[in-house]
Amino acid sequence: MNYRYTLDPSSKKYRCKKCNKNTLVKFIDNETGETMNENFGRCDRQTKCGFFEIPKGNPAKEFEYKYEAPKPVSYHNYNLVSQSGRNYQNNNFIQFVKSLFGSEATKEIIKKYLIGTSKKWKGATVFWQIDNQQKVRHGKIMLYNPETGKRQKNDLGKAYISSVRSVLKLKDYNLKQCLFGLHLINETEDRSCAIVESEKTAVLMSLFKPEYVWLATGSKSGFKYEYLKPLRNYKIIGFPDKSEYNDWQNKAIELKSLGFSISISEYLETTNYEKGTDLADVLINEDLTYNKPVLKNQELKEIEFINTPTEKLVNKLILKNHNIKTLIDLFDLTDEDGNKIRV
Repeated sequence: MNYRYTLDPSSKKYRCKKCNKNTLVKFIDNETGETMNENFGRCDRQTKCGFFEIPKGNPAKEFEYKYEAPKPVSYHNYNLVSQSGRNYQNNNFIQFVKSLFGSEATKEIIKKYLIGTSKKWKGATVFWQIDNQQKVRHGKIMLYNPETGKRQKNDLGKAYISSVRSVLKLKDYNLKQCLFGLHLINETEDRSCAIVESEKTAVLMSLFKPEYVWLATGSKSGFKYEYLKPLRNYKIIGFPDKSEYNDWQNKAIELKSLGFSISISEYLETTNYEKGTDLADVLINEDLTYNKPVLKNQELKEIEFINTPTEKLVNKLILKNHNIKTLIDLFDLTDEDGNKIRV
């Protein structure tokens, strides 16, 4: 049967007129292709709100509606995660991290983020998306240059990127992605999370500033309600790539209206770095391109404020480049009430 009205199958959500939350799925008029107004639709907060208004008929024609229950989210078996946790000698990203931070720190981040190795391309890495219920939603496969840490590209300039779902040819797999590193949020005591775009950046920054949970959106469009919903009761600090600040700030304003505690760093936006630069680029470039003589005793005293599990690692970076200290200082944000947010 062909229905005149159906609920919008996309992920778009609108403000519900009953509970004033951005959780309303509107009806679409299949004859005109237009989205109906907020008077008709279904609120996703079925228990707390329950708003559900169906388009009614008119004297000329009786309208019908079709309700399709959302398909259940698909998950990967943990055996795939375990099987990928080997052959790190042929994992370009892991070898790059090892060249910067050494074996012990590299082992730490492998265990923390459950980073895997893929045979899709020689040297490829698997970044597993595991949600806050410890369920494996997605396996993102990427290929990096083992010397620079940059993503490898083919002759057409396209980055090597795939997925476990694609490699295994899982045609009926209902993918619903989440933040990379989301499985770690239950381990934070002060409920503070730092969000970046790249998985690589989240991993490297977790070594640089390990007292915070570093998560990644995985894409420019990933900084959105659907991904950030599990963090509603956490303090969130976003670090967008250079040129993405306005988009993230606008989204943060919207999320604040929904009860989120969120701030966006302007650090990269105010620098002279090129478009697309992220925190990992700053850290890597400063570490690999700068060669400064050993600092004097007075200069060493200036960095004694650092007190983290990777203190020796950070001190080593600062010894190589004193500008790293400036980078650390700029991670101090101030919220709307004037309180310091240490990141």
